[in-house]
Amino acid sequence: MDVKRLQSLPLFQGIAEGDLADWAAKFQTAEMLAGSSLAKQDDFAYRFFVVLEGQVEVFRDFEHVADLGPGEFFGEMGLISGKRRNARVTAKTRVDIAWMMPWDFEQMTTDVPDIAARISEVVATRNASIAAAD
Repeated sequence: MDVKRLQSLPLFQGIAEGDLADWAAKFQTAEMLAGSSLAKQDDFAYRFFVVLEGQVEVFRDFEHVADLGPGEFFGEMGLISGKRRNARVTAKTRVDIAWMMPWDFEQMTTDVPDIAARISEVVATRNASIAAAD
């Protein structure tokens, strides 16, 4: 993945190009068609995803909980908690997606505290939303 493209995403904005170069190389990219499954609820968490283009839908227990678009991410909660995925994610439109493996995600969040802090803020918001729904 191109470093400049990564820097254009909110999660990575303001992070020095040198700090992102190695992490950009760890991301794989794919184009998925509308309706494609990206993550299944109760599956093991095995990837961290960032939406590059298009929209994905998030469902928990068959209820729609969110739409995510360019620059937004998912898959982090299962990787951080070590638990199974708490939601199903499907492509709402044709989507370009970037993903990395859990060991790369763990190393990236360890090596770049600003990214870890931004992810933690989103996780806190998502956890509050889950708690409110229960």
